[in-house]
Formats: sequence, C-alpha cells, structure tokens
Amino acid sequence: MSNINTAIRYVSGATKSPTLSDLTSRFRQKDNAAFYAEVARRLKSAAKRPGPGGTGFDAGGVACIGLLGEYGLLGYGIRCAQEAFRTDHSPSYWSHAFLISTALNEDERVNRSAKQSPWIWESTLEPATLFTRLVDRNGVGPRRIADYARADFDLFCPHCVPNVAVLAIGLTPEERKAMLDRADDPDVDQLHYDITGLLGTWYAYLTDRASQPNPLSLGHGIFCSAYVQLAYEAAGIDLAPGAHQRNTSPEHIWQAFKYLEATCQILDAETNRLSPRPMMGFYCVRDRACVLAPVEVEVPRGLRKMISALPRSQKG
Repeated sequence: MSNINTAIRYVSGATKSPTLSDLTSRFRQKDNAAFYAEVARRLKSAAKRPGPGGTGFDAGGVACIGLLGEYGLLGYGIRCAQEAFRTDHSPSYWSHAFLISTALNEDERVNRSAKQSPWIWESTLEPATLFTRLVDRNGVGPRRIADYARADFDLFCPHCVPNVAVLAIGLTPEERKAMLDRADDPDVDQLHYDITGLLGTWYAYLTDRASQPNPLSLGHGIFCSAYVQLAYEAAGIDLAPGAHQRNTSPEHIWQAFKYLEATCQILDAETNRLSPRPMMGFYCVRDRACVLAPVEVEVPRGLRKMISALPRSQKG
C-alpha cells in the first residue's frame, strides 16, 4: 500500500476565477489551431493593460503555459492518475503541460503549419520526430505547436488533443527572460527536479499500472509539469500551492488558475505591499469523460484491418 502523500486543496465556497474563459462552445467543432489564434487575439488586447509591480502579459503568449488532454493510452493513464488530487476523484481534463516559447499567431493557418507554427518547449515521453535522437536532455525538447493542432480522433495521427488550454500569469520582462533562460537549460536544477528520473518512474507506471503504485501518491511530480515549474521558479512563482514534495501535475496548475488565483503575488513597489498578479486563461474541453478514443469511433483490432484502414496516400 503506497503512502498517500498528496494535497487535495479544498476552499469552502470557492468559485471559478472570472479571468478563466470557457471557449468550448465556440471551438467544439474547430481544431486547436483556431483556438490558439483566438487566444493570440485576446492576449494581444490584454497585453495593453499593465499590472502591479510592472507585470504584464506577453502579446504573443510567450512564457505562457499550455495544457493538453490527449486521447490514447498515455493521455488516459496520466489523466486517471490525477484522480488523487480531485475531491470527486474523477479524472483530470489534462495530461500534458508545456511552455510557449515563441509567439502564437492570430492566423490559424500559421498555427496549423508544420514549418511555421510557434515553438513550444516540453518534457515528454513522446518527443517531436526531429529531436528523437537527442541523447540526454532530461526528456526536454522543442516542438511545433502544430503537432497538437488536431482535436478530433484519427487512428493514424500521433497526437489527437480534444482538451486544450492556455494560461497566462502577469510577469515583468526580467522575470520572463529569467524563466526562458532556465527552461532552456533543463540541467540547471537536477537536485530538485530529476526530470529523467520522473520519465522513468512514469514510463514504468503507465506500462504496468497493475503492479506499479501511482507516482503522485508517492510524492513524485509529472515530468511535463515539473519542467514548467522549473521555469516558473526562476520568477519565484509556485504553480502548485499546497502540494507536497513538489509533486506538481497539470491538474495542480489548472486548480491554481481556477480557484487559487490570490496565492500568486508580487511586491508592488508603489505601495510596498504584496499584490495579486494578473492572471487569465482560456480553455476548450471536448472530452470530459476521459476516454481512450471517442465511443463512436471503431478502432480496428486486427493488423490486416489496421493496414487496410490506412489513408490511400500512406499505402504506397
């Protein structure tokens, strides 16, 4: 029996932050590239309004946090593991977190392009094809955001992402630079963030859930969100307030934006007092139930049927 060493944060009477915008109805039938284009437009408008302590939003979303909830075994396993953090013990919407490193584009066609779309930085068990042969980066690498543009299920697409969010915290230009500099070097804090070790721990769990304990219940973090927290620590920001032993997860980050906005503060030089940082977020949740694949999709089990289902362009 594993030692339950997690924090379920519960605030009586808490309501959802008004700065967290649900765009599900608008983008339910569109892809994530269109969602990112709308986020870029809204962030551009918000960037014009300065916050306390010289903080502000980047017009292109640079250093913002992206959350994803994917179909498939990995996404399903990580979403289910985070039940330990939820008061109703339902699966999380989210299975992955990343940093936006270059500006989102207001043109959805650019966000959809494999050669032009913005870069993101992430720690993942499934690195981008261009970077799979890197020997040791603690699982960290760059990727085009176009890889996560698909929202519907396709058997032959490596990433099908029904749930998507972009979360922004007001930062000073100096903080933003410090965060990106730290994220650029994932070896900088191995004493606190053994991301390579987390990748191994989670691989063992996701491939043998019958006998391996939930890493979150042992106080371990999820590699992707641990990497994002590594970056945000350069600005002194805790993305999982109340969590034990740095077991940061995408669900922790989501809850912090949804209910614990007041815990993210900065010293305002004008008043010499701690003031809440500006925060805002946008999300689209198309799969609330946490399924491997949509129930209406028939996934072939036989290898012959799988090959025959290949698109004509891939059959040769």
